[in-house]
Amino acid sequence: MSTELSYEEAKEIYFSIQNNLDLSDDDIVGLYNDMINRAVRYANIRAEWNSLTRDQKREKDDSRTFAHDAVIMAVNIVARTQGNEGAVWRSRLTDDRKRIGDFACYIALFKGLEAR
Repeated sequence: MSTELSYEEAKEIYFSIQNNLDLSDDDIVGLYNDMINRAVRYANIRAEWNSLTRDQKREKDDSRTFAHDAVIMAVNIVARTQGNEGAVWRSRLTDDRKRIGDFACYIALFKGLEAR
């Protein structure tokens, strides 16, 4: 499988998560919101990355990695709360860090467009 995560695939995964979200369970909604917040935070770091100097990148690299790891952890938690449906979309996402990072950026895009 290609490491690239297309817009269409990200959108399908995103809506699968939303369609299987148990809105009556405040704990699950909280975990979902945590995933969204972590994804947006990571996407912001990633978006500014190319505008940083080499020294700034070196200084911020550990925090970028920590933010990326936090997204992966949050994605895994939400997938587990969704049982079989979560296992399906999580396997589509794969364990490729770049794809998960791309997904975080797509989440930021989708949430930004929903907010208008």
